[in-house]
Amino acid sequence: MDVNPYLIDRLLSVQDQTLAAYAQLDPSLPDRPQALSQLVVNHFFRPLFSAHRRFTTGRITDTQGVLTEQFDVIVEHGFMPSFPLEHGQTRLVLAEAVALVIEVVEQIGQDDRELRMKASHIKHLQRGIRPTIKYQSAPSEHVPMMVMAFNGPTELLDLERWWADLPEDERPDAVCVLSSGCFLGFGMEADGALGLFSVCINLSHLLHLLHFSAPDLAIYAGA
Repeated sequence: MDVNPYLIDRLLSVQDQTLAAYAQLDPSLPDRPQALSQLVVNHFFRPLFSAHRRFTTGRITDTQGVLTEQFDVIVEHGFMPSFPLEHGQTRLVLAEAVALVIEVVEQIGQDDRELRMKASHIKHLQRGIRPTIKYQSAPSEHVPMMVMAFNGPTELLDLERWWADLPEDERPDAVCVLSSGCFLGFGMEADGALGLFSVCINLSHLLHLLHFSAPDLAIYAGA
């Protein structure tokens, strides 16, 4: 079956707009990391996903009392509560309400210490999710994490080498390079517009898995 050319055209348009906004970003901005995260949300995710999807910056906690550092983008399931932090600019999100954590970086393959640390820390979170209907698979007991980099390998083989060199306990679940479209993770790999489409496919799937689950949030209150 042939790839839908209209889909490819739209994905390439979103890619161009995202990279154009990135090229215009002031390199001397003191809050450049936050600006990069907002750029990815506003120019990539919001044009592709409906308005009720919540893309949050904040921290995650679980029923065991683990509290993470701040993550760039937390994709929340829209029908569970989260709680404002720091005058509402960031939020505290329950692990069961997280579809995906996205860490945004300018470049992978140079200094990856921070994203490796965050990938390691997020694996400490536990969540109790009871699927009401098994939709292709059950939600993971761990919070999934994806890295989105503006720059990085232009070939899938080079991305695979970078991936294989990461220790397993410091490896994110997926990675996407926006400039090339190279995508790897969740059992998929693709490049170009299809790599960007892989991001959409997997995020949609993770959100659906949470939709068909019934976590007992009363556990957070000691019940």
